[in-house]
Amino acid sequence: MAWFQFEAKDRAGTVHRDRLEAPDVRHAHQLLAARNWFIVKVQEEAMGKRAMAAAARRADWLPALQRTPIAEALRASRRRREIPVKTEQMSQLLRAGMRLGEVLSVMSRRSSDPAWKAIFEDLRSGVVGGKSLSESMAAHPAMFDSLFRAMVAAGEVSGHLVEVLERLAQYLQRREMIRQRVKGALIYPSFIVTAGIGTVTFFMIYMLPKLAGMFKELGRALPWSTQMLISISDFLVRFGWTIPLIFLAIWVIVRQWLRDSENRMAFDRSRLGWPVIGALISLGEHSRFTQTLATLLKSGVTLVDALQVAEATLGNSALRHGVRDARIAVREGKSLNEALAGQKLFPDLMLDMLAVGERTGDLGGALHHTANTYERELDRAIQTFTALIEPVLIVLMAFFVGGIVLSVLMAVFDLTSGIGRM
Repeated sequence: MAWFQFEAKDRAGTVHRDRLEAPDVRHAHQLLAARNWFIVKVQEEAMGKRAMAAAARRADWLPALQRTPIAEALRASRRRREIPVKTEQMSQLLRAGMRLGEVLSVMSRRSSDPAWKAIFEDLRSGVVGGKSLSESMAAHPAMFDSLFRAMVAAGEVSGHLVEVLERLAQYLQRREMIRQRVKGALIYPSFIVTAGIGTVTFFMIYMLPKLAGMFKELGRALPWSTQMLISISDFLVRFGWTIPLIFLAIWVIVRQWLRDSENRMAFDRSRLGWPVIGALISLGEHSRFTQTLATLLKSGVTLVDALQVAEATLGNSALRHGVRDARIAVREGKSLNEALAGQKLFPDLMLDMLAVGERTGDLGGALHHTANTYERELDRAIQTFTALIEPVLIVLMAFFVGGIVLSVLMAVFDLTSGIGRM
């Protein structure tokens, strides 16, 4: 592969000067011609001997590195984060008056990622071959989940595909924003805990044994706190390697225990009542559920089908089971408010808003308003959690580190005072 500098004009007469990578100049011309550009100049970039040698070395190990499972997982995660942007671009092209097949062709040409290029080309082939867009997307479940396909199918049936894609892009962006907020709130506390544990472990394994040897040479009795600290240090030095194995065994046992559906449901139900963390989990789940349901209903999906899709978006198995039972009750003729109230898992605010929406005939609007309310509450809860967790962790780290330092200083003071009396 080589880099080529080019100058080309598009149909509007705009001049483009950039660089692209291709095996040779003929392939570079083909890539530019595929964009329907008029080629003015294509020239291979000069490369020095040192750069050529470095490129040759990279060519040996880079492909193998890019094929590792970690690299594939990172690329898949990056592609999933691009879905809201791709969806918004499709809606803009459809809004501009393009036919669906043309839109998918343009999206394929725009995509620099070979995987996205192949996906859009496959979607275009399916649509041109007579399939609906939602049916074509079913071949790529990793990129287009059941919620995405259900909304697209509803938009195709109702004739409002553009509006559905716009609404779907907004929903996906909002969902990703909430996920990033929760992750961001945990970054600093995780850093504090990791740094504190690393510091204490280093002191206990490498520094304290040297001090213990010095104390032993002086032959004086040590305070009980220092003796206990030295015993812990001695255990870590001798058997510290067993601690990761113990945690691994506990993790395997707990994971195996959670494989049972009843155990998992009991655990997930208990998580909703945990202090602080339970509120974050509940608000996140309620926000996602109501926003998904509102988006589906506004896109023309029936209530029973919308509940089935929204159920799959919930991460808590207790709530997921509650929505499944509510869906059955709705199919049998109950209102959504009554069906969810019978599960005793959903807050009064949601149930009251649903009752109002059902009375006024605007259930989708009521759910959308409820989702926005939960999103604001989730923001406040995250801010409160962040504000509380930081000082709590700092105090805990100070307590542990201070206790270790105090135990060592007490021994030092005892020894120095004993030497002074001799």
